[in-house]
Amino acid sequence: MKGELHIPDLPEVPVVLSPLGAPVDDQQRRTRPSWPVRVRETLVGYLPLILMVGLALGTWLVAKNTPGLLAPSAPGPVAHEPDYTLDHFTLQRFDNTGALKVQIEGEHMQHFPDDDIMEVEQIRVVTLDPDGRQMTATAQHGRARGDGSEVWLDGQAQVVSTSEGELPIQMNGEHLHALPKLRRVDSKFMVLVRQGDSEFNADGMEYDDISRLATLHGNVHALMQPAMRKSVAGRAAAAR
Repeated sequence: MKGELHIPDLPEVPVVLSPLGAPVDDQQRRTRPSWPVRVRETLVGYLPLILMVGLALGTWLVAKNTPGLLAPSAPGPVAHEPDYTLDHFTLQRFDNTGALKVQIEGEHMQHFPDDDIMEVEQIRVVTLDPDGRQMTATAQHGRARGDGSEVWLDGQAQVVSTSEGELPIQMNGEHLHALPKLRRVDSKFMVLVRQGDSEFNADGMEYDDISRLATLHGNVHALMQPAMRKSVAGRAAAAR
């Protein structure tokens, strides 16, 4: 036998899903906010992000239009201006053994850092060597490198070279150039060279203190004593 079970049709029941099971009003379900309201709500939500983007864009525009702000920083050239001055000064430099090598004196000095040059009024430079030789340079105005390796003398310039057992050699002119460490003196201007009672006038000169040899240029006028004549003749014969 077959049995059949007939279930009557059930009536349709509307089902509404709402947060936390709260009932939703039909009017609210059918009504949507207008587009100005939606736009305003959207702008309010994104307002912090919009402000951050605007700030970053403004900063970039200011940096781009400011000359040199985005360029890599590099040290500029040092201006030729003194960084310090001294009055009635004495500077001394010593070698590794503690012996005095160079002494620079003057009434007033300005130091320029761009080329490490000292400009000195009433300059006096003394160079001492281990063999006992001494070279003293003086002038009304002078310029010297910071290490004393090069000196320019202007105005009543004079360089005196002394060595034990020999007559001093004195060089005078308005412009003399000295290399104390190399023990050399030169000039492209008129000079007067004296040793004892002998003297030489020339348009230019180069002097090597190590060999005690002076090379004179241009018009040369000499007044030599007998002892000097023999010395000059002997060196000329040796040079041949």
